[in-house]
Amino acid sequence: MLFIIICIFFSVVKGLPCTVYNKTYDNGETFRLDCRTQCTCQNGTYACASLCPQENISPQGLCRHPRLVEVPGQCCREWMCDNVNMERPPNCEALVTPWAECSSQCGLGLSRRMSNANEACKPNNETRLCQIRPCHSPPLVNAKYARHHHIRKGHECKATIKSTTPVRLKFGDCRSRKTFHPKRCGGACPSASGGGGGDGNSVNGIVCAPELSTTVKVEFLCRSPVEGHDRLDGAVPGDDLWEPVRRPFSATADDYVHSVYVDVEWIVKCTCRRHSD
Repeated sequence: MLFIIICIFFSVVKGLPCTVYNKTYDNGETFRLDCRTQCTCQNGTYACASLCPQENISPQGLCRHPRLVEVPGQCCREWMCDNVNMERPPNCEALVTPWAECSSQCGLGLSRRMSNANEACKPNNETRLCQIRPCHSPPLVNAKYARHHHIRKGHECKATIKSTTPVRLKFGDCRSRKTFHPKRCGGACPSASGGGGGDGNSVNGIVCAPELSTTVKVEFLCRSPVEGHDRLDGAVPGDDLWEPVRRPFSATADDYVHSVYVDVEWIVKCTCRRHSD
């Protein structure tokens, strides 16, 4: 009996390469146009996606003149708001002092400045809420993922740490209507002898503080009326400005019916330096 074996060879179809800015990439190859844009070659053409999607979401609400600013040592830019009211008369010479440092090294504090950005062109004291870090700093990683997360040696200390879980801002009996992922300054670095600092304030002479920050207006809902210069009387120094979101927030059910807008320092980037006596 004669058996005839017929072999059929299918030619492998190879997609076309892509040429971008005089550089050729194979079909299916992933490459970056810059640190913000990643692309993939797809049979002669290429598709790109942003690595900084937050840059495409402009701040809403009372953020005046939103603009993207470069952050040293970081590729993705951050949104910054200009919250100086443009209400002064045309012949009024601008007088706006820099914001003072936060009054608390940990927990809720206040920061003040002088400004004449008002119709009367008179210098007024302005106050904003601030928090460099909670007095009892949360872990760098959400406990939900802690078992699967490894912090490399030498990376235990970070200058700027972003909250991995949403929080509400709070002071007194007021809570923010929206949730946020704020940033805090780190600094709880292990000491040379193996010890560490608990409050992240200053360890072995190293202190971390905001290097770049802006001011945002946040809407708070309060249980009692909060008006005028007394609206921050409920802010207790050292309290935690951030409250973890544990349940849905119902303003009506919880009697949070009085709305007030308050200036809050928004940390963009922190820096650590050796403290000089």
